[in-house]
Amino acid sequence: MTTRLRVASDVGGTFTDSIAYDSRTGRIAVAKVSTTPHNRAEGTVAGLKKAVALLGASGAEVDYVGHGTTTTTNAVIQRTGARTAFLVNDGFRDILLIGRQNRPTLFDLKIVRPEPLVERELCFTARGRLAPGGVELQPLNEDDVRDAARAMAAAGVETVAVLFLHSYANPAHEQRAQAILQEMLPGVPVCISTEINSEFREYERGSTTVLNAWLRPVMDHYLRALSDLLHSGEGLGLAPGKPVMVMDAAGGLMTLDHARAHPVHTVLSGPAGGVVAAAHVAQEAGLPDIITMDIGGTSTDVSLIRNGRPAVTRSAVLETVPIRLPVIDINAIGAGGGSIAWIDEGGALRVGPQSAEAVPGPACYGRGGTRPTVTDANLVLGRFSAESRLGGDMALDLAAAEQVIRSQVATPLGLCLEEAAAGILRVAHANIMRGIRVVSVERGHDPRDFALVPFGGAGPMHGSPVARELGMPRVMLPPNPGILCALGQLISELRHEYVQTHVAAHAALSEAEVLALIGSLADRARRALDHDGVPPARQAIEARIDMRYRGQSFELPVPAEATRPGFWAGMPGLFHALHEARFGYSDPGAAVEVVGLSVIGTGELEKPALPRLPQGDGSPQAALKGRRRIYFEQADAGGAYHDAAVYDRARLRAGDVIAGPAVIDEISATSILYPGDMMTVHPSGNLIVEVAQ
Repeated sequence: MTTRLRVASDVGGTFTDSIAYDSRTGRIAVAKVSTTPHNRAEGTVAGLKKAVALLGASGAEVDYVGHGTTTTTNAVIQRTGARTAFLVNDGFRDILLIGRQNRPTLFDLKIVRPEPLVERELCFTARGRLAPGGVELQPLNEDDVRDAARAMAAAGVETVAVLFLHSYANPAHEQRAQAILQEMLPGVPVCISTEINSEFREYERGSTTVLNAWLRPVMDHYLRALSDLLHSGEGLGLAPGKPVMVMDAAGGLMTLDHARAHPVHTVLSGPAGGVVAAAHVAQEAGLPDIITMDIGGTSTDVSLIRNGRPAVTRSAVLETVPIRLPVIDINAIGAGGGSIAWIDEGGALRVGPQSAEAVPGPACYGRGGTRPTVTDANLVLGRFSAESRLGGDMALDLAAAEQVIRSQVATPLGLCLEEAAAGILRVAHANIMRGIRVVSVERGHDPRDFALVPFGGAGPMHGSPVARELGMPRVMLPPNPGILCALGQLISELRHEYVQTHVAAHAALSEAEVLALIGSLADRARRALDHDGVPPARQAIEARIDMRYRGQSFELPVPAEATRPGFWAGMPGLFHALHEARFGYSDPGAAVEVVGLSVIGTGELEKPALPRLPQGDGSPQAALKGRRRIYFEQADAGGAYHDAAVYDRARLRAGDVIAGPAVIDEISATSILYPGDMMTVHPSGNLIVEVAQ
């Protein structure tokens, strides 16, 4: 039997989304199943089996599996990582406790610093020291390392992180300590900082290394369980040797082995898939500049994409834990379909960040939920009909949604049922708009210059009102918006990034020196891609130089055309222009210095050819499936019911035009057009909405 299917899944807080693509016919099938919190691998495999069955196939015909997971993110949020020990230079035992001197709330005298992932009793030291350039000032004291190993064994640690100062310039001490620890602690993973992040700033490097070690047993257990279920006859039945790839936080893919060894790269990997897929489908519709709005059950993730490329940063914080690794620049807001509406002590209506999650879920799910949520409000206002089936299967309980909103919001605030439900939506929209301004206005971008791309199970319901409030003229509703994150795992590339700190004035470095440094990193990237089985013809190398004005404490990555002779002389000019665009000013007369270099190696994988829609005559009548009364909130106080046409998205054709108010139904999501909106079906399958202002 020949293999022909490429499948992918994305595990969210409420639903697990799956997609299957038949490379011979171009057909795509999607499935949504409830996430299984006790073992997320079970929900993953159940969703994949459902999507494959919709194509009339079996797991034996699957040629590739992509996977986006929230396992590591949830472990950090819930603090359920492994018992970890930390080995550092003598005199630096408290580096994780001290951290940086920044304060999240400057004038709060009662602020309590969060506990680090490693308790102080499991922080050990060893004598030995390197200079900033990597020269050995004091040899590593191996007896100290052995003493620490014996104490770690007595304490029952499950994993170890090692950080030595200036090891980015010379990894010898870390590598020797790793060898000793592995010998004395058989079966215990030992992570050294130079294998995770070869950059200066010891606190961030140490925090990232500790997080990686802390997550290794968790991720190893999860990925082994997933792999076993994928290959078992009771599971998907995947044939041996077929690639299983895991999404990383920078929008690339990793092999299972790489993900087991470097689980920190999977933190925030789920939302990254949606950003990559949104950029891809928006390019198909001729929209290179977009702002994504991924609304799931628990949160809304927003990101800005300019010229078709997501913004990537190397600094992030997850639940107070600093991470110094490449991640797509995503701003997460606690506002999703399952976000709970509540009234604060001052009598104001609030929405989130608490979520009903998958279990018990919103009241309308009928699983015992007793708190009003955004999904309940949408059902009460008619966005869903009482006969709707979420994901094709889940029935909704309208009476339960009405009861919790009436008793917990409407009655306490003296509102009617519809006003209370509309108020929940307005508050949720205000939260989302603040998040969008963070990635746009606060970084020098006018949101009116971008199209809004809402996706996720709840995104298309809220795109129009959010865009209107921000003055954004256009909304693009992608195909299968509820499973777009899963699509990202089918169109992403394998990705390896290597960074090397090298602090020097730009004028003090020659082009030949820089090319030698880039070449060394590029060789590492190519070896990694060769190990992943990517043929040379499908490998690509991209270089960046981290630059700053002398005296600054931060740097900007500047793309470098290292294959172009004379590129080095033009780097300061590129830096000045980038600084101007990012911060609104530049200083061409100031000295520029290099902080480090990075190389990104990508391996191109086969991408699905997304189907093109047949041309229609402009009339959507063939897709009309009925009408429904929907209550639309207004920008100011009040609202009203409107008679809205309901269309089946699967029957729409290219060129069809729909005027709001209207509903577009599909398995993975429901899209809402507000009164005055005008939607056109693009041949790519995207729905382009001109928003009524």
